[in-house]
Amino acid sequence: MPTDWTRDEVEVIVADYFGMLRAELSGQPVNKADHNRRLQEKLNERSKGSIEFKHANISAVLLNLGDLPDIDGYKPRGNYQQLLEQVVLERLSVEPDFFEQLATTPIVRPEKSAATDYAHLDQLIETPPEPFGDPGVHVGKVATSGVRAARKIDFARADAENRRLGRLGEEWALEFERRRLHDVEKRPDLAKRIVWTSKEEGDGAGFDIRSFNADETPRLVEVKATGLGKYMPFYVTSNELAVSEQRAADYHLYRVFSLSTDPRLYMLRGALSSVCHLQPSQYAARLARR
Repeated sequence: MPTDWTRDEVEVIVADYFGMLRAELSGQPVNKADHNRRLQEKLNERSKGSIEFKHANISAVLLNLGDLPDIDGYKPRGNYQQLLEQVVLERLSVEPDFFEQLATTPIVRPEKSAATDYAHLDQLIETPPEPFGDPGVHVGKVATSGVRAARKIDFARADAENRRLGRLGEEWALEFERRRLHDVEKRPDLAKRIVWTSKEEGDGAGFDIRSFNADETPRLVEVKATGLGKYMPFYVTSNELAVSEQRAADYHLYRVFSLSTDPRLYMLRGALSSVCHLQPSQYAARLARR
């Protein structure tokens, strides 16, 4: 029967994860299989699968701590030891500027999107991410020392405020839409009628691209882009939310991710309030009457 991971083991695998994450966000190649083999030599007879599972747990910890970037390919798994979260927090307390140092790399803030082969559109589409567990629900040993989280970078907000990133994501999605209608739906006539709304008409429409379905019904596409991975959250505006509710049958959100390295997307259709968990992040404040 598997034994609980010891503190020494957890510290080793967290250090390895952070090393891979630093390399990945810096644009350096990462050989995950090689890291796994070396970890098997250091840990107490942990299997390849056990190590991969623990890496996925660390991804979940980072997302739970404030939507911090994780390693692409390690799908977050939220049922983890409290000890694991404790060691990650300790790591961030020792390196409080870990994410600040990486917030402006070409992976996080791309100057251009990576080359994409649009010949096989189905390979560019992924299913939307499933919830990886209830935030704050952990199993295993309970850590007793209270280590505070390091200062955080709001990567989702940085994405939302990065106009270059937004434009790159829209360009990528625009080409995707043209190819979808021209090559897949065999409707080149509709492909010619696509409008890049946010560029040609301004940002107030509540969506970025006015496209079509194969039957000529409208498809309103809102694009949310990131250089980071599939599980990073994104911001929506009150106008986008309102339009998605008014035009729910037509509204599609295209989440374009890994734009810097291997662009792909997942699609959400309908009112954003029904397909996303929305959290208020800002309020308009006016002085109250006394």
